[in-house]
Amino acid sequence: MSLVSTTAFILKLDPLSEKDLVAALLTRDHGVVRAAVRGARGKSKRAAALQLLTEVSLTYFRREGADLARVDGLEIVASAFDLATRAESAMLLPYLAESALTFVPESEQGGEVYRLVRHVLDALLAGVPAALAARYFEVWLLRFAGVLPEEDAPPAVRALLGAMRKLPLVALSLKPPAPAALEALEDVTREARRSFLGHELKSYRFLTALR
Repeated sequence: MSLVSTTAFILKLDPLSEKDLVAALLTRDHGVVRAAVRGARGKSKRAAALQLLTEVSLTYFRREGADLARVDGLEIVASAFDLATRAESAMLLPYLAESALTFVPESEQGGEVYRLVRHVLDALLAGVPAALAARYFEVWLLRFAGVLPEEDAPPAVRALLGAMRKLPLVALSLKPPAPAALEALEDVTREARRSFLGHELKSYRFLTALR
């Protein structure tokens, strides 16, 4: 049995029993971990902490050969409640969570994606437009996966990709890219993602609200 203390983002929740949930967690140190959370259904302190893309500190343990870890301690580090109550960013949160869950293998290192999620959430809280945040997130996630065809992109898109490589989101938003460039970049990232996965993410349809 191994005991781990770390921080994590809540990516997905599924029912396990009448009182318990299974949480998919993007941990800072161990990639995606699926863990049972006892007493997390209904009105409880744990239920309040288990909100999509809320960052939590937790301790979990896993018995050798077990499919699920089990959460012991759980506390909120940074709530995503404010973003979930804003119409624009609320549509983006499910997409960020599903993307991270899809592109980070279970129990493998996911520190780069963890830091990317934190960066994008902080930028959204600072007022960066959700459409720009979505493209930035896609670009870096596909770069980490090694499937972004940057050299084959149109010139305007290559220029935007270069800016995203150099600048954090808040700085990039001070001179926002032209809508046409963002739309062209979305075409590139969408095609790269679909070619890599063989399908589209279910939450991608929510992004139509950002256009």
